[in-house]
Amino acid sequence: QPAASPPRPPLDGDVIVSSVSDGDTISALTPDGQIDVRLIWINAPENGECLAPEARGHLEESLTAGPLRLETHGFDQYGRTLAVVWAGERNVNRGLVEAGMAIATADSGDFLTLERSAAAAGLGLWAKDACQDGPMPAVTIDRARSTFDAPGADGSNLASETVTIRNAGDIDVDLRGWVIRDESSRHRFRFPDGALLRRGETLTITSADAGWDPGGSPVWNNDGDIVMILDSHGRVVDHWRYGPAP
Repeated sequence: QPAASPPRPPLDGDVIVSSVSDGDTISALTPDGQIDVRLIWINAPENGECLAPEARGHLEESLTAGPLRLETHGFDQYGRTLAVVWAGERNVNRGLVEAGMAIATADSGDFLTLERSAAAAGLGLWAKDACQDGPMPAVTIDRARSTFDAPGADGSNLASETVTIRNAGDIDVDLRGWVIRDESSRHRFRFPDGALLRRGETLTITSADAGWDPGGSPVWNNDGDIVMILDSHGRVVDHWRYGPAP
């Protein structure tokens, strides 16, 4: 998501939502015509991911809180209008993060505080039983051994961007179907069949490793990002927000 540009005058008065694609994307009829809108500074689960239906439902409900206004901030790489969506006095973007239905992005200012509060309270995506009951595997991010700002040009030193995970529990963990991701909608590392993290052991994944989608490019923002480990059900097993404090 590109850095926000100064907001244009708001689009209000006759904004009508025509469809909701997922928890952070809508189509709307505005005085400027039909537009696709990507809610800025947040990232809700993609369709097919854990809590995607709940995030979409939360967005749909939030849009009924009052007349709609779009505080626009330019466009993303797909030509969608980046916007804060207001429903009456309700900031819809903030509400999604506050409820744990979306993560913040590192350039979002006080949204990061809302994200931390939702995570601490175990809301939405941060709930231990999100999408699956049962004990949470004791797999953690090894903060001391992970490196997100590779020396030199990031694009030519992918093997030096690393995430190290540790099995802090007393049983081996089958990593088949597990995912490591950043704050974007793009970068996902999927562990292959047969991947096993034995108790007490660590495993380091670099941005050069096979398994990244799309792969072949830097993953981690140097100035701030989030690392998330998801189990095969999509639960957030551990996460680490590095970079400037909110």
